[in-house]
Amino acid sequence: MILSDMTLRQKAVVSEVNHPDKQMQQRLMDLGFYPGGKIKLVLISPKNDPKAYEVRGTVIAIRNEDAKFIKVKVGE
Repeated sequence: MILSDMTLRQKAVVSEVNHPDKQMQQRLMDLGFYPGGKIKLVLISPKNDPKAYEVRGTVIAIRNEDAKFIKVKVGE
């Protein structure tokens, strides 16, 4: 499953980050979106983009355009 397909309050573990822009990939990983990292979808904007995720105790908004490059395993 990709990150942008998660539903509200759903928890997951990042399994892969494969963004084509290497600078954005590094930024996502620095923010906590790295393999094995635990995340939770906590807020969906009115137009469904961006969505906010709780990562390492911080809430971070990610656009669906970038979230599609993050694969997650739900319920772990």
